[in-house]
Amino acid sequence: MILLTSPEAAGGRVEITVRGDLDAVKGAELRRVIGGLGAATVELDLAQVVFIDCAGARTLLRADEHMRGLGQEMIVVRPSSPVLRLLRLLGFDRHLLIRHPGEAVGASPTPPGH
Repeated sequence: MILLTSPEAAGGRVEITVRGDLDAVKGAELRRVIGGLGAATVELDLAQVVFIDCAGARTLLRADEHMRGLGQEMIVVRPSSPVLRLLRLLGFDRHLLIRHPGEAVGASPTPPGH
C-alpha cells in the first residue's frame, strides 16, 4: 500500500508511506504517485517495507532523480532493515538522502571497509 499522508504539500512537503513489498508492481505505483506531484520535498517513509527487490530499489533512485529534476529533494525516512541492507549492497545509499530517527538528513555514511 502507498499512502499519501499529506497530499496538500503543506509547507512544500509531501509525506508518502509505503507498506509491505516494494517490488516492480508497487514501484510502478510509487512512480505514478511521485510523478504526479508538483514542486515539493518528498519524505518517503519506508519503515513498514518488509521486502524490497532490485526493481524497488531502482524505483527509489529514479524517483530521486525525478525530484532533483524538479529542483526538489526526496528523503528516505526510517528505512526498514531489508531496505537499508539492499540500498547499501547496491551502493544506492551513497546517492539517496536517508534519515534515520534522531539523525540529520544526508546520504548514508559508508560502512567501514566499503
